[in-house]
Amino acid sequence: MDQASKLRSAILKKNSYNYINNKSNNENEPRVICISSGKGGVGKSNFTLNLALALKKKGSRVLIIDADLGLANIEILLGISPKLGLVDLVKDNVNIEDIIIEGPLGIKIISGGAGISDIVDLPLYKLNKILNNIAYLKNYADFMLIDTGAGISKSVISFISASEEIIVVSTPEPTAIADAYALIKVISKESTSKIISLVVNKADTKKEAENTFNKLSLVSKKFLYKNIEYLGYISNDKNVQTCVKRQIPFYIGAPNSLASQNIDNICNKLLGKKENNKLFSSFVKKLSGLFFSNRG
Repeated sequence: MDQASKLRSAILKKNSYNYINNKSNNENEPRVICISSGKGGVGKSNFTLNLALALKKKGSRVLIIDADLGLANIEILLGISPKLGLVDLVKDNVNIEDIIIEGPLGIKIISGGAGISDIVDLPLYKLNKILNNIAYLKNYADFMLIDTGAGISKSVISFISASEEIIVVSTPEPTAIADAYALIKVISKESTSKIISLVVNKADTKKEAENTFNKLSLVSKKFLYKNIEYLGYISNDKNVQTCVKRQIPFYIGAPNSLASQNIDNICNKLLGKKENNKLFSSFVKKLSGLFFSNRG
């Protein structure tokens, strides 16, 4: 076991979460949202987790795919250690129900567990088994939140390419803004039709958050001919770090905090956006194409 694995094992608690074995008859497709950032350390995974809880509290079924492959930040934030991940679907006796775990408030979580390169090198019949199981996820959620890694790695771009709705998380720091712009540039070059929204994290004031968005919006329009949407901001709230250290989501550990109120505002804005086509089938089809095209 390498040092990173030892560190991860030391951080994770032995909390008990039950695996899900029930099936849903709801045939409505989930709304797929890919959440990414230009650099690490901006609070992307923490935002994803707490947004999922807010959506769940407001009545939506929510599934998080922890696609921050190799780091598993959602797991660390919750202090859990799933036994199975996405790549385990290649095993004959493992199906999608076996890798879904239940988190706080009943949100569902799937661990990535391996890089895209590990998956695309699999034999075709095993690759098809993974993709067929991913397609079956439409029965489990109204919202599917994909927490990617930071930056523009191969795995990040694969999930972004398959998604039509993307939330970019940044902070007001100049380096974070520059890296967020670099990510938006890559997304815009890949497709002009994708909906890109910005969330500003760790903002000292509402004005600072708005200034951050305005900077990114201006350069995106001027140089990329791309309009980005402002989804909201999260205050630089000391309750957030306190809850992170306790491995408790701040939406649960500090429900009346400014950060939790900010999450509620973002959640309400997201729920208020009309979606005529949730595009889950398109997501699965595109992801299938990416897996197969990256072979060899």
